[in-house]
Amino acid sequence: MGRLIKNHWGRLIILTAAAYQVASAIEGFIWPKVFWDFVSKNLDAAVAPVPVLQILNLIMGLVGIAWEWPLKSLAGSIPHRSIEIRLIIYPLSALLAALLYQGTDPAIYYLIGIGVYFWAYSEGETSLSVQDNKMPPRTQTEEPKLEDVPVNKITSFNGSLRQYLHGINATQETTGTQSTGISNRRTDTTKDDQKISTIDTLPPSTSSSPKRRKAITNGTTTTTKITRSRSSSNPTESPPKRRRNIPQPTTPTAGPTAIESALRDTIPENLLLLLVGVNPGIMTGITGYVYAHPSNLFWKLLYSSGITRVRHIPADTYKLPELYSVGNTNLVERPTRDASMLTRAEMDAGVPVLEAKVAAQRPEAVCLVGKSIWEAVWRVRRGRAIRKEEFRYGWQGEAENMGRVEGEGGWPGAPVFVATTTSGLAAGMKPAEKEAIWAELGRWVVRRRGEREGLKVESEL
Repeated sequence: MGRLIKNHWGRLIILTAAAYQVASAIEGFIWPKVFWDFVSKNLDAAVAPVPVLQILNLIMGLVGIAWEWPLKSLAGSIPHRSIEIRLIIYPLSALLAALLYQGTDPAIYYLIGIGVYFWAYSEGETSLSVQDNKMPPRTQTEEPKLEDVPVNKITSFNGSLRQYLHGINATQETTGTQSTGISNRRTDTTKDDQKISTIDTLPPSTSSSPKRRKAITNGTTTTTKITRSRSSSNPTESPPKRRRNIPQPTTPTAGPTAIESALRDTIPENLLLLLVGVNPGIMTGITGYVYAHPSNLFWKLLYSSGITRVRHIPADTYKLPELYSVGNTNLVERPTRDASMLTRAEMDAGVPVLEAKVAAQRPEAVCLVGKSIWEAVWRVRRGRAIRKEEFRYGWQGEAENMGRVEGEGGWPGAPVFVATTTSGLAAGMKPAEKEAIWAELGRWVVRRRGEREGLKVESEL
């Protein structure tokens, strides 16, 4: 193997990062989103309505490509040959990429490339040239010269490692040749010994005993045993080999995840709205807060739709009933990384439990957060899957009310609103489409909340 030239390695990493940054900027024009919007909304203006952050990422990505795969106007110039300038400019590119939601991966690539360039700079690789990107022609008669290596002083320590990098090749070749010859001689000797041992140890058929025959049979099995039978005047039976106990791999069995959910339902009586999720995610199961993963859009959609007056954080889960008369529960309690890891039987089994919760606490409306929940309810009620033309987001018919109680003191059930999933892993719908569906629910919640507050004021008067 050849010597690692760090600035060439860093160049390839930065090229990958720049190309990735251009692609993420283009996607950012289609889906404008700041990665850190779950912390603060102050940066949202940088992506919409004017795509400033996307434009800057696009420019920096193109600059990185033109710099590392140099244009004719840049090739051989001072910026192209300087590692110091790269160490100043590329951190800015990494910062811009890290702010954009789609640019987190190129930001990581930039940081790795910056580290490699700094390594190259600390090792004395201070210049780059156009010829550095071309491999010298190889010939069979000429050895590569040390001066052709495009680094300063060959390696670090002012060239003192030269003897270990270049002087070892001849030694390795000589040693390898000697080892090959010794191995060949050993192989020939072993074959000759095996032939001689077989001839010497064959007994006459009239004087052979069972014990003798067993020793001969064992002796001719392997080279080691043949040699032993030849050198010993009284051949004896070789001891049996001890078998190693190798643990057999066990096949993992499917079952519920080992994480026990710390999440608890918040369903007091007379709620204005009960939100129903599919099941807790891993982070939700650990923290006990609904929709706790930073990529989930739940808390953002609650605020943008008007259901909450401020953008809350997952830690405010258990404050929602008191502040807004909004509760939370799930169809399945088992936490998983993704809802697709649930079985159909698990989801169908959760439908009657959900119906019982709604019938007992009687919220004014039920919102199913995700299409798959309504599909499970449909299967349990009708015994078949819902057809494409039968499904729609939004309010469902009165016949689909949930938690209906028949008989004396009955209850017509809670109207059902089917909303989009808020998971960051689901990219089937654009953010604007999701916000439009949630806005319809938000208008109803704002209107009903105002009516409730008005009735409360009248009762106090």
